[in-house]
Amino acid sequence: MGNHMSRPNANTGLLLLSGLSLVAFLYIMFTAMLPHYGYFIDELYYIACARHLAFGYIDHPPLSIVLLALSRGLFGDSLPALRLLPALSTAANVFMTGMIARRLGGDLRAIVIAALAAIAMPVYMIMGGFYSMNAFEPLIWTAIMYLVIRLVQDDNPKVWLLIGLMMGLGLEMKHTMGVYAAALLAGMMLTPARRFVWSRWFFGGMGIAALLLVPNMLWQYVNGFPSLEFYRNAMVNKNVPTGPVSILLAQVLFANPLVVPLWGAGLWWLLFTPEGRKYRFFGWAYLVLFGAMVVSQSSRPDRIGAIYTVLFAAGAVAIERLRRPAVRRAAAGFMIVLCLCGAALVAPIATPLLSPPVLKQYLSAIGFSYSIEKGKMGEPIPQWLADRLGWKELVSAVAEVYRSLPPDEQRNAVIVSNNYGGAGALELYGPALGLPRVYSTHNSYHRWGSPSDSVKTYIGVMVGRRDFERLFGSVEEAAVHTCAECTRPQRSVPIYVARGPKFSVEKAWPGFRNYN
Repeated sequence: MGNHMSRPNANTGLLLLSGLSLVAFLYIMFTAMLPHYGYFIDELYYIACARHLAFGYIDHPPLSIVLLALSRGLFGDSLPALRLLPALSTAANVFMTGMIARRLGGDLRAIVIAALAAIAMPVYMIMGGFYSMNAFEPLIWTAIMYLVIRLVQDDNPKVWLLIGLMMGLGLEMKHTMGVYAAALLAGMMLTPARRFVWSRWFFGGMGIAALLLVPNMLWQYVNGFPSLEFYRNAMVNKNVPTGPVSILLAQVLFANPLVVPLWGAGLWWLLFTPEGRKYRFFGWAYLVLFGAMVVSQSSRPDRIGAIYTVLFAAGAVAIERLRRPAVRRAAAGFMIVLCLCGAALVAPIATPLLSPPVLKQYLSAIGFSYSIEKGKMGEPIPQWLADRLGWKELVSAVAEVYRSLPPDEQRNAVIVSNNYGGAGALELYGPALGLPRVYSTHNSYHRWGSPSDSVKTYIGVMVGRRDFERLFGSVEEAAVHTCAECTRPQRSVPIYVARGPKFSVEKAWPGFRNYN
């Protein structure tokens, strides 16, 4: 099995690993209960998707939405309830990272180092800190890598069936899981591990993965493959074109600068050492993924974040393989300190720990600034935190505008938005304030229907004034909601009242789609 620990040490390792996983879980749940921030923009949209269960959505497969619908049914929509599954997934990813180190032959120190590195990695804590499909990707891929190691160590091709099952679930969670699969397959084909590929068990496993993906692919086919349009638009309109050096620096930053020696050692161990030769395909897979980032000029460092768990584990084993005991102990102790310091350094940046004013002071003190999306560059606080601000206040401002309308207009008014975050916030908070139905042109919202042609009064939130003026007889700017620390699109939001549509909304609605 590649694990040389005695049973007492193995049991101690599992206890330590469970304890570190629990720490990660409790920390995320603790930050979910702090009052500084609210729902993240994607969470508002995901809650809306969970009210419209389907085999597919414009911007993601259905599995994360099914899980959210189950979670909402059991625990409700509060922030701690919403963050429960992401916290569990992040904690399980920490556990599986340690288990990979153990599988590679790591001792107690290697297990602890690998698990601490997973806790200290900003990408995992960012994605695990709010509900989205991205919260589950690292765990699914780490579990797949663990199974691949089992396949190689036990020389048991039947494990491909489990790998295929996990891959199918991963693809139903996030289509880009296929990029990881392609990189892993390329790595195996470039090494002697290619012998594990050509078997009926491999094709059986891939058949299971394909079978699990069938419902979403049928949905895509019936609806004209709308996700392809979304992905194309995202590449052009959302990501910031980034050069190779900046991409590498982003990997260093979002894997935590203080743990670079660990994953660097892991990559070296996989690519160049005799002991790592058996698992060299992981090193090649990383290089393939990094190359794909360079070719696509992606500004999203999280796109290949899930593969770092095996690098952390391999790096921890590399430290353990240092020949001199004194050097080995010193290197392990130093790495543990680096991981702990790294976790403390990035925790306020990656998670909603500090209030916005305090966070801005902290970011200024350490000189941190990073932009990952067009339209949200140069923000005072990181986008993954700033996009949790101002939503409830925006809805309150819309409610004031709505209540200012004459009663007959209120009875025949709807709210429209070109932003799924705004629409989701209005749907979440609006009913308690007596707001009318919300419609949106953004992503899956567009598929959920248009207002009736009988509607004559529209309240526009996060829409373009010129578009409104072109389509309606009169347009009035009734209010402007401001949020100084929000991201740029939400910093100043005009709220319009438009009357007298000059067109058939029901007929024109298909052309209003905004898959972006």
